[in-house]
Amino acid sequence: MALWIEISLFTFNLISGNLNPNEYLQTPIDSRRSIRLYSGYATHRPLMAIVSIGDIRPEYHGTGINGLDISQKIASNWKGYPIDWSIRLGYLRHQENGFQPNHNQVNGLIMAHYRTQYKGMPLRLFFGEGLSWSQQVPFVEGRETRRLSDERDSRLMNYINIGFDFNLGDLFRQPALHPITVGFSDYHRSGIFKKIKLFNRTQGGSNYITVFFEYNF
Repeated sequence: MALWIEISLFTFNLISGNLNPNEYLQTPIDSRRSIRLYSGYATHRPLMAIVSIGDIRPEYHGTGINGLDISQKIASNWKGYPIDWSIRLGYLRHQENGFQPNHNQVNGLIMAHYRTQYKGMPLRLFFGEGLSWSQQVPFVEGRETRRLSDERDSRLMNYINIGFDFNLGDLFRQPALHPITVGFSDYHRSGIFKKIKLFNRTQGGSNYITVFFEYNF
């Protein structure tokens, strides 16, 4: 994921013309709520490859998602660390590219945001985990889980959301843009290696690489 942080920062610096890290506003986000809008595509790469080496090649069926998340912060600067906790609920629409009907999915999770810097640029790393229920088993996910789980699949799965974001106010040195962040994340569903009866003892899952804008208020 460090690769994509580097690429993102370089791209935003070129767009904004801000090549001096000392000029970043570095303004903390102190809002309690947020709304995130996102869109993304399915990748066949495993979660560890995405996080460790930034391998985000698209899966060849061309399926994707569009969605909306809302969040409520429940703790700031947890135990004196630059970590904020929030509860997040999400709705997304699967775009199955004609391989099966498009369908809905809902997610609920607890998320931690870690505030840090990369080469002088303020950013947030985040990780969240919870549950995901899909109206149908996503097409790409079903192919994977049925192959690895003796033809079993599950509409209810463990859910992970991991990624990073930047504040537009910092990127463009515009205080008016302070409430808005832009970022990248992986939306991950899995059965946790056949260990959980609730997930029909499935193995495998799905990953969707997304770009998002989040408004904090």
